[in-house]
Amino acid sequence: SSLRAELRPYQRTGLSWLCALSHAGFGGILADDMGLGKTVQALALLLHEKEEGHAVRALVVCPASLQLNWKAEALRFAPSLSCSVLMGPAQGREREIREGQAELMITSYDQLKRDICAYEGKTFTHVLLDEAQTIKNAASHGAKAVKALRAAHRFAMTGTPIENRLSELWSIFDFLMPGYLYGYKRFRERFEVPIVREGDEQARRNLHGMVAPFILRRMKKDVLDELPEK
Repeated sequence: SSLRAELRPYQRTGLSWLCALSHAGFGGILADDMGLGKTVQALALLLHEKEEGHAVRALVVCPASLQLNWKAEALRFAPSLSCSVLMGPAQGREREIREGQAELMITSYDQLKRDICAYEGKTFTHVLLDEAQTIKNAASHGAKAVKALRAAHRFAMTGTPIENRLSELWSIFDFLMPGYLYGYKRFRERFEVPIVREGDEQARRNLHGMVAPFILRRMKKDVLDELPEK
């Protein structure tokens, strides 16, 4: 009720999906096409948790260019959530991480790598990755930093959960629910090699069956048919 927006039907479906996964203890990828309101759906989830009487201590990790956009969206759609953007000198960021009481903290992937020590012992209710394809390389420092965070609920938002390689999907799931798609070696043997190199349709169906409940993707042409072509 505190959301300052009228959700479209597909966004209400997205909110219900996020809430169901959250309540069941799972994570997921909100993979809607660009421009369909992934941010407002995520903010609605946090407001729902708050109105249900649960404490909210959420961390959004996004590209630095989107930090102030996230703050603007939070102020516009969810003004009842206290919000803090981690910017400026490292000392100030670390103090805010350790002592800040904001319900929503917003940092960037680069800052997270530099500040990771400040997060030791810190547990969030939610960690939300925006443009989550940023962690597609599981061996990168950014991916390792994100996966070191402690949170009760983890969600990823990206319109491109797979850009080039199937291993990118594994890396995002390794953040969401570590071990669900096995370790990478087993994932590669069971899915990546048979699907990519051998065209194994049964392996593809098996992987689809495992990940489909945890990925919600709507295309603009399917849900906003009143919009003209680009």
